[in-house]
Amino acid sequence: MSAQNGDGEAASVVLADICRRPEINAQIIVFANEKGGVGKSTLAFHTAIFLARAGQKVLAIDLDRRQRSLERALENREATCRSLGIDLPSPQHLALGHPSGAMLMQEIARAGHNCQTVIIDVPGHDSPIARRAIAMADKLVTPVNPNFIDLDSVAQFNPATRKFNRLGKFAEMVSQLQTERLERGLSKTDWMIVKNRVRRNERVQLERFNQAIDQLPAHINARLTCGLPERVAFRELFLFGLTYADCGDLPEVGAFKMQNGDAMTRLLGEMDVLDGHIAASTSGTTRVRRPAQSMQRYRQSLRSHFGVTELAEETA
Repeated sequence: MSAQNGDGEAASVVLADICRRPEINAQIIVFANEKGGVGKSTLAFHTAIFLARAGQKVLAIDLDRRQRSLERALENREATCRSLGIDLPSPQHLALGHPSGAMLMQEIARAGHNCQTVIIDVPGHDSPIARRAIAMADKLVTPVNPNFIDLDSVAQFNPATRKFNRLGKFAEMVSQLQTERLERGLSKTDWMIVKNRVRRNERVQLERFNQAIDQLPAHINARLTCGLPERVAFRELFLFGLTYADCGDLPEVGAFKMQNGDAMTRLLGEMDVLDGHIAASTSGTTRVRRPAQSMQRYRQSLRSHFGVTELAEETA
């Protein structure tokens, strides 16, 4: 039997549960880290929208029944579409009310039976359902903010020399699950450590962080990539359930001078979620009839938010 992390079930128990359930044909991308506030839901949301805009059928599942950040962003996207009288490409989505492996597999089979990709957003703590989601992942995305506190769940380093000391609890758990997958003849999980929310003005801190994180591939079976930069616009768009790619489809809102619009395209290319090919983003936007007054109020709200965003971006 494989080693057990003292905080949860042994990897062999988790994989035995997964393996006795019906096989899932869709690609499964899981966003997980036991450290909260590192951008898991934001990256999961952008990935789901990117794939939907590329023409894929996507199911997005939020496992955090308390915060529901991913689910609320997708609900806000639907509200934006209704208020503006448009139809933006969107994934199917749900929040899992009963956190169990059986319920997760049941919902994937029910809601995602015709989907090409299932995206799962895992809450920032260890749990049986988190372990099962990670165990079934084809791709595991672990965002970390560029500081040693947020990196602690993945790895710990000597504070003086910044040399690797040991794996963090989250990385230990993932490594055990990966080992058990391979022992059962399952394919290797593509594990990505994503440097997220990087601020260009924190050069000294970033250099120290990079010196440490660059050591990780030698100690864990994961690769490094960059996520979304720390920009005000990402947070403002998230409130409306929107991404950079959606801005050109918003009727009569005005042009937005936002930078880093290609950051998600680059990340998704490195994640290789479309078999190595980044499809052209096609909106397929259609119009529906909505009350003119409602649409005008919503457009004014969008302009107000993005006007503040543009000013903040320029002075950042």
